[in-house]
Amino acid sequence: MTFHQTTKLTAVQRSAIRAGAQSFASRNNLEIDVQSATWAELQDIKKSARIAARDVLLEIRDGMSDAVASSLEKAQGALLELADMVEQELDSRTARNSRGPSNAVDLSKRPEFEPRSGSAVDGGSYADAPEAYALENRQSMKAWAQAKDHTHENVGAGAFLRALTIGARTDAEQRALAGGTDAAGGYTVPTMTSSDLIDMARSEMVLTQAGARIVPLTTDQTVIAKVLSSPSPAFRAENGVVTESDPTFGAVTLAPKSIAVMVKASIELMADSVNLEQELPLILARALAVEIDRVGLVGSGTGNEPKGIVNYTGLTANTFAGGALTGYAPLINARGALHGANEKLTGFIMASRDENAFAGLTDTQQGQPLQMPRALEGVQMLHTTAMPTDGGAGTESQIIAGDFSQILMGVRSSIRVEVLRERFMDTLQFGLICHARIDFAAARESAFTVLDGVVPA
Repeated sequence: MTFHQTTKLTAVQRSAIRAGAQSFASRNNLEIDVQSATWAELQDIKKSARIAARDVLLEIRDGMSDAVASSLEKAQGALLELADMVEQELDSRTARNSRGPSNAVDLSKRPEFEPRSGSAVDGGSYADAPEAYALENRQSMKAWAQAKDHTHENVGAGAFLRALTIGARTDAEQRALAGGTDAAGGYTVPTMTSSDLIDMARSEMVLTQAGARIVPLTTDQTVIAKVLSSPSPAFRAENGVVTESDPTFGAVTLAPKSIAVMVKASIELMADSVNLEQELPLILARALAVEIDRVGLVGSGTGNEPKGIVNYTGLTANTFAGGALTGYAPLINARGALHGANEKLTGFIMASRDENAFAGLTDTQQGQPLQMPRALEGVQMLHTTAMPTDGGAGTESQIIAGDFSQILMGVRSSIRVEVLRERFMDTLQFGLICHARIDFAAARESAFTVLDGVVPA
């Protein structure tokens, strides 16, 4: 087996970042080899590179020269390549169960395996592994769609939305429009284009960053089996009877519910803008991402709203009594509760207010920033405005801790778009309503604990 993973930016990529993302270039070593970086450095580079890539894209404006726009696009591409490079290195270290630099590991000593079939010991044969029902946070819906849609004709989300309002400009856009019209006058967005839009929303979601998995849904209700209790092994004497202990199974049901967002744009803007094809799907994706995050975290589970983590009935209990964040003790409390339930801690999700409170903690004796306990190093601390801060008496918030890979987000692979032509025609505008269908469930609700009653200091 030969490894071809790129571990450094090329000279061209470094130049692109220096030209189009000067702030990022000034704060980071672009010559770094990801195999030699520490785990903490890699986490910081991945996060800052993705943020910088997003910020660079936002700099592209109408009327900007082609040369400047091209420079920014190249910088964004190089930043995303760096983030992907770092993510591959993090995955590699996780796979070998070591967070240390890879350049200290002799990869040539790793065993090599060839994929093959062979007879099993009982005379049977090995079967192909079943297709995974859920995508990891680093796997894209687009790749899943490509495996299902062998035409692989992809009309960008922005191009499709523009074509809906001012007409198709290419044969591919015309085919996409013709194949997606429904009896109600709306448009079912082609699978490949839908997948692009879903991936854009996922990239903006804090739940995806935390590790939530996505389940592509093809029906109105999907049932996934889960283990409620595992079988218990027991030692036995020679010739002794093997104690029976059956696992208990339950079901996770994903029944997608509708979420919608509307945007308006003038006819002139749709026709003349040089970057609307990039900006419009991003606007839709960000709007969807914030609300999807909210219901995945704190959704009520009543009516048409999915149930969020804080409302699960099988959460692991903790002993935090509420109060202001004056130290890291609440997070250690959550860690201990999860470990006591044989669950993992991969991250925290909290309100932006609370993350800022932790960032501002100081050592009262020395007046220096308070050092985070080593037990929490490497654990993601993510924040979002989707976590409310107006609970209880009006200022309370919650912090969610747990193994976020146990969260399953079910998504119907098709997105529907309605074009509102007459409603805004007196101002020569179009309205676009985009709606998707999603639901949330946990493979194990005990994988999470919630710190309730957090208040500002």
